[in-house]
Amino acid sequence: MKLKAHEVDGWVNKLKPEDAPALVLVYGPDRGGVHETAKALRLAYLGDAYDPLQYVALDESALAGQAGLLADEAAAMPMFGDHKLVHVNGGNAAVQAAVTFFLAKMDTGIAASGAAMVIVEADNLRPTAPLRKAAETHKTAMALPCYALEARDIGRLIRQVLEQENYRIDAQAMDLLTARLATDRGVIHRELERLVLYKGVRAAKSEPGMVTGDDVEAALGDQAQGDFDRLIDNVALGRLDEADRALARLEAAGTNAASALAVARLHFQTLHLALGQIERGTAQTKALSVFRPPLHFRRKPLVEQQMPLWSSGKCARALEILNAAEKACRGGTGGLAQAQAGNALLRIARAAQR
Repeated sequence: MKLKAHEVDGWVNKLKPEDAPALVLVYGPDRGGVHETAKALRLAYLGDAYDPLQYVALDESALAGQAGLLADEAAAMPMFGDHKLVHVNGGNAAVQAAVTFFLAKMDTGIAASGAAMVIVEADNLRPTAPLRKAAETHKTAMALPCYALEARDIGRLIRQVLEQENYRIDAQAMDLLTARLATDRGVIHRELERLVLYKGVRAAKSEPGMVTGDDVEAALGDQAQGDFDRLIDNVALGRLDEADRALARLEAAGTNAASALAVARLHFQTLHLALGQIERGTAQTKALSVFRPPLHFRRKPLVEQQMPLWSSGKCARALEILNAAEKACRGGTGGLAQAQAGNALLRIARAAQR
């Protein structure tokens, strides 16, 4: 069985152990989203006070040459607890073989459903990938895709996480956060944890606290968005070497390709809008006010330097390149997706020089 990406959170939130499938495959280019979804599944299935013997973690290397190990672990129920979870990290050929063996056991009735659940965390998988096809087509399995978040989804996630910590957020702070944060759920959760630690833990029964724009600036500063800003500004200014180094820093920090492309798309959409206003006679100072949140005083001169290098038509072509690259990254694996993203951004940087 399979779900669409926007259906995943609702399904996970409603999951009950007695109704859980035998195997859940969580996959996609949003590695943070894959990890957070798997963590939410573990919490829904085992609760937060499970016996250590109820949980077994297996790396894909542990399954090499041992296709039956996964099924054996799922069948070996612990002395305490009604349920067991086997968590597999990876999606190589060994994992495919182990999943095929396990699902075949389910078909024969040898492995009892409901007693144990298997979670498989994998990178992005094409529709034809055997592991994905097995999870999507088997009656006791489920496939959950995780793609980079859109801006509206980022806002919803911010409110959800902060409400769980008994905090509300004002409009200015929301604008700052949605502009600063990447589209990777893992990055978002880490940055929000830093923000909550800065504000302080609040008791659930106390009045909700308020997160302001000043809190966001103080807690996160430019760190969350700084590397993205450096990348995008260097691309828009046609600084190829600097753009290449900024992209390498983001990759080394574990940022996925889709996140960089999404931030670049947002910048060029806004730049396109500002240039369109200038071409219709609006003063540049007023046109720059379309950027939300307002440009930081340190960054504003860099964006002003970009204006003469671009036109609204040229921005439209850059957006076509970015949209095509985002689509390609959704169907590519980690290394290939990074290469496609880098190629698209450097193409745009070269265009800025013309």
